[in-house]
Amino acid sequence: MIPIRPAAAAPRDIQQSMRPGTLQLGALPPLSIYVHLPWCLKKCPYCDFNSHELRAGDGAQALPEQRYLDALVADLEAALPLVWGRPVHSVFIGGGTPSLFSPKSIDRLLGDIRARVRLDPDCEITMEANPGTFEKDRFRAYRGAGVTRLSIGVQSFNDAHLQALGRVHDRAQAIAAVEEAAQSFSTFNLDLMYALPGQTPAQLEQDVTQALAFAPPHISIYHLTIEPNTYFAKYPPQVPEDDMAYAMLDRITEMTAGAGMQRYEISAYAQA
Repeated sequence: MIPIRPAAAAPRDIQQSMRPGTLQLGALPPLSIYVHLPWCLKKCPYCDFNSHELRAGDGAQALPEQRYLDALVADLEAALPLVWGRPVHSVFIGGGTPSLFSPKSIDRLLGDIRARVRLDPDCEITMEANPGTFEKDRFRAYRGAGVTRLSIGVQSFNDAHLQALGRVHDRAQAIAAVEEAAQSFSTFNLDLMYALPGQTPAQLEQDVTQALAFAPPHISIYHLTIEPNTYFAKYPPQVPEDDMAYAMLDRITEMTAGAGMQRYEISAYAQA
């Protein structure tokens, strides 16, 4: 019987495997940091984000701010070996409603980040804010804590539509919050939504006209989407038909372009 022997494996050239690839980076690419603060005054019926409504009667003072910040620091420190040496060019604090956290806690959060990673000198630090938590001194204190840009979750300037969306603010609060953001920050963003329950094209134009009157450096305008596992998914509202929603988007693009804004993402418009 002739023994069957496996063919000898060809010797591997280790150096061949270790040679540099075709992509050569002159420097480590910068990072963006997202920080999630998940609590809200009220869970909106369309929201499928990781957000949690404060229990009735607790109030913002019941937030476990310091314990949560401790957990965020531990999370960041666990990731540090993966990002050593890479500069950070933007920080975004989202939620939830980050403006429920006190300016003192936001100051601590940004200090903890600066102590562990290198922020670029012109690092943009954005924080989402709800007009329902608006206080003039509070917004200015966030700027003093190091926030350089506010993102105001207006969604609509129409009281009936705000109520349909389950928002905790009204038109007057939205306008006051945007006016303060424009005065206290060199740049800011407005969030709007369209194709809302019962919304007409004329009402959409009124919302966009009001938003553009503030000359915002940036606007995010989102189509209301019915997401699974939300209140709206269980109890769907009557929203505009697709053809009308597409026409609304076309009008949004026309109006923002007329105000000198450029659409650079599907829902994002910035001053050109």
